[in-house]
Amino acid sequence: MLLAGVACGPAGLLGLSGCATSGYDHLVTADRHDIHRVESYLNGLTSLQASFVQDGPAQQQGDGRFTYVPGRFEMVYEVPHAMRAVARDGRLVLRSADSGAVTHLSLRRNPLGLLLRHPIGFDRDVQVTKVSRGAESLQISVAEADNPSQGLLTLQFSDVHGRLTLVGIQGVDARHHHFGLSLFDVQENQPVSESSFILPE
Repeated sequence: MLLAGVACGPAGLLGLSGCATSGYDHLVTADRHDIHRVESYLNGLTSLQASFVQDGPAQQQGDGRFTYVPGRFEMVYEVPHAMRAVARDGRLVLRSADSGAVTHLSLRRNPLGLLLRHPIGFDRDVQVTKVSRGAESLQISVAEADNPSQGLLTLQFSDVHGRLTLVGIQGVDARHHHFGLSLFDVQENQPVSESSFILPE
């Protein structure tokens, strides 16, 4: 799983193989400045909680609650059916409340795995492919520098009066499966129970 909307070359995700420059030193000064802002924002969070709406493969949709702390996140689905997913330690574990079925997914070569790094840095083994700005918005796209064809992660932020807030997570994996989260009613740096990040069994 995992939209990325942007890539290094005109061939989309496939074009990533031709732009394996790591980090962001190759970008213009304004882009580097905004990447530093994103790094500072993400590494300054102790927690982020929000409602989400998800778009996925084959028009699949869902909604629920998203909770992030550095190195971990939890998604509790209410629609289309009750399900809980926890990501940590390089993997994502999902449990269906209806059937009790548990699914394990590795995130070590999946773009979502970039969110599990702490501290988050978009240099060295990460490749920044694009920085985009809009009216009170900022978006950056990143991939694994040594193998960018594994997928692309795009982080979307509101940028109001110089203050960033994460409002979207989009991605596409190596098999071109698209994934997107839109975040609403974002609350930052509120207490979060450690029980949120116990892996489902």
